Amino acid sequence: MSFANIQIPPLYALDPFLQELVNKLALDMPAFTFTTKGISNQDIKYNTSKSAIQDRKIVPPENVEFLRIVRVYKGAEHLGEISIDTRYARRGPTEPIYCIKSWRIDNQRGSANTSTTNKLTGAVRIVKKTFLPMIAAEIIEKASAEINSAFGGAIRDLVRPIQHSDMVPNTTIMQRYLYLLLRGEEIPDGAKEVMRRDFLSEKYEKAMLEYLLAEKMMNKQYAVVVQYNDAYLIKRFHADSHAIEYKPFDELPEKAQSALAVLQLMENSELVDDVGFRFNDRNFYILDDLFAMMHKQE
Repeated sequence: MSFANIQIPPLYALDPFLQELVNKLALDMPAFTFTTKGISNQDIKYNTSKSAIQDRKIVPPENVEFLRIVRVYKGAEHLGEISIDTRYARRGPTEPIYCIKSWRIDNQRGSANTSTTNKLTGAVRIVKKTFLPMIAAEIIEKASAEINSAFGGAIRDLVRPIQHSDMVPNTTIMQRYLYLLLRGEEIPDGAKEVMRRDFLSEKYEKAMLEYLLAEKMMNKQYAVVVQYNDAYLIKRFHADSHAIEYKPFDELPEKAQSALAVLQLMENSELVDDVGFRFNDRNFYILDDLFAMMHKQE
């Protein structure tokens, strides 16, 4: 039996052990799609085989490999990942297991977001319990954590050359120069020339401008903005976890619209002065002040 919501590239076939689970879920949850979308080529390569995981004598058709991993979506929302593996069994050397990965799973041992079981019924139960579309508060909470982490990384990348003095090859000369300058003493021409060369270079100017941008932006307040379906979820900086608004683009303040338009043109993990930060094409930090007129417009 084939299912329209199981979408696997023609060069692959689901491993029989995985297919039993996926078929059951596809029948029970027709709104969900089971696919390789979003899985890296490296992960696909790691999770393919020329033989079945339960019985090495079972092989796929010619020019096809057995696939041991799928991702699950509802619409555009990624709900989780299902894969198969082996582990040592009490009776016999190894046994196949289902590995169910979801951000809702929070284990104290092993992989924090993965549950494993060798039982089909157990795997079905875990998937149905954890592969649930997120509500607005969950979407914002998850996006906020990811954006904040990437924002911190972008800030660190910009300040590192100046903080670590990477742009000044000879810090000894620099210290001597400043020592003499601040005391009004004569500075040797050689030291002046080194300082001019290092501090007036285009390379140093670029690093300092990036440092100043990072310093400025790390002290700003931002609203979390997430594109969801055909509109935007917005959580203002001082709002509590339940104060989330859902607005179409044309109902946002004009300044917020302009900020979103600018960030959509940027690369991922890019900071824009007086605008905000783009994590990816759906998740942003935007200066909170740009939403100040939102309620006054209503």
